[in-house]
Amino acid sequence: ELVVVIVILGILAAVAFPKFQDLTGDAKQAVVNGGKAAMLSAAVITFAKFQGNKQSIGTIQGNIVPDANLTYAGTCASATVTYVGTPAASATVDLSEYCS
Repeated sequence: ELVVVIVILGILAAVAFPKFQDLTGDAKQAVVNGGKAAMLSAAVITFAKFQGNKQSIGTIQGNIVPDANLTYAGTCASATVTYVGTPAASATVDLSEYCS
């Protein structure tokens, strides 16, 4: 019986280990998605702060709390958040409603 239990635990370990082995890619994409949400929030807050007047992408980026793992670039219509590191992850957000 002990051998059967050990074999079953071995099979479970062999199946479960690859599932949890490489979660770094998912974690980095989650960081990028958080950065994307931060950029959109900064755009909305800046839009409201200036009473509905659209501001430049630079002004919006100036309202984002810096994260050493993320870079922000692009234009109002295609602002990009990129994870600095390996594996790379990125996301694009359209800020043209709040940005000029």
